[in-house]
Formats: sequence, structure tokens, C-alpha cells
Amino acid sequence: MKPEESGAALPSAAFFPRRFYLLQIALLAASAIALSWLFHVTRLDLQLATPYYDPVNHTFPWRYAWISKYFIHRYLKYSLLLAGVAVWLAALAIRRHARLPHFFLTHRRRWWFVAWCFVAVPVVIAVLRRLSPMHCPWEVSDFGGYAPYIDLWTQAPAGLRPGHCFPAAFVASGSWLLGFALLWYPEHKLRSVLVGLTALLLAFSLGWVQQMRGAHFLSHTLWSLWVSWAVVVLLHALSGTWRERSP
Repeated sequence: MKPEESGAALPSAAFFPRRFYLLQIALLAASAIALSWLFHVTRLDLQLATPYYDPVNHTFPWRYAWISKYFIHRYLKYSLLLAGVAVWLAALAIRRHARLPHFFLTHRRRWWFVAWCFVAVPVVIAVLRRLSPMHCPWEVSDFGGYAPYIDLWTQAPAGLRPGHCFPAAFVASGSWLLGFALLWYPEHKLRSVLVGLTALLLAFSLGWVQQMRGAHFLSHTLWSLWVSWAVVVLLHALSGTWRERSP
């Protein structure tokens, strides 16, 4: 039986996707420059948050709406957490049992990679958020708060309490799903792209709902997606997932 038929790892030098990683690095670098420039020289964050703010009642009405506060921010989040637990159970089952569907047995390393995305993406974003001085929209003075708006490259005023609101943590509830984009890579590149775009759309939607609630600016969401994909790509490279070839 050939190594590729058994799902075993093949020689790393023969299949290391150097071009893929170089492309991702280039895209991440270009998008980082674009995001940094856009939200530093414009007031786009404030302009997009303004329509969701009620200046009469000094609040974001969507902050307390049932569909945004409970259905999406709570129940949908729980569903995504259960999905992550299910991925971990699948990865553990693959390790212990040999009588599983062929797709699982030939993608052992990839399932472990997705499982670790469920852990690594939220952890990295949580750490960055803890270090950030940036504030949520409902804390910004333009929307009845106490803090001035600052972007990634603006220094916070001396004595101002850190906001710890950047990047968007709630986005990480769904952005770890970007790991699924590489579950079928490189054998089915179109499927990988479609799955990745679906995960990206879901995670972005979570961030947009938080923007409606006054919990995050658009830049918070986009940077959270940037960090998520950077973590996914780095984890894919370091874990050696690229060594596994399915038949």
C-alpha cells in the first residue's frame, strides 16, 4: 500500500507548499497596511457606528434587543462552542478508533489542526484584547461615553483607563472555523475557498451584529479576522498539517 493511500505522511520536502505560504504572507502584509491606513486617516469607524446610535436616549438600541443580545450573542455563541467541542471529540475518536469513515482516517492530522484552531484563535485574540487600550463604541465620547476614539496607531491620552476592546473577541467564536478552509487543501482547492469564504462571512456577520450593539467598531472586526487567519496559517505550517496527503 502506498503512503498516500494509507493517509500516512509523505516526505516533507516533496510537498512543502512554499508558494501557498508566501502568498498568505503577502496577502496578510498587504491587508495589514491597508487596514492600518484606512482606519487611521478616516473616520469610517465612527461614521458606520453612528446610524446604530440613538442620541436622544444615549444608547445603542440593538444592545438590548433579544435577537442580538440573546439569540446571537448567547445561543449562537454556545452553538459554535459546541461545534468546537465536537471537532475535538472527532479528533480524539480518530486517534483511538480505526473503524471510522474513510474521510476521517485519511485526514487525521487535519482534524487535529482544526481542533487546535478552536483553541488557538480565541486565545491569541483574548491576549491581544487584554493588551489593547482601545475602547468599545459605547465607551467612546461620540456615543455618550467617556473615552476619545483611538485607532491602532493613535496613542491613548495619559491617565485614560485602557478599554481592552480590540480586537473583537466575539468574532473569534466563529473565526476559528477558518481552519476548515484547509481541511480539504490542497486536493480540493475550490472547496477550500468556498468553505473559507463561508466561515469568513459568518465571522464577519458576528462582528457586524456587535457593531450594531455598540460593542465593536468595524476595524475591531476586520483586525480580528486578520489575526484569526494569521493564526490559522501559522498553525497549519507549524503543525506539519501540510505533510498529510489524502488519496
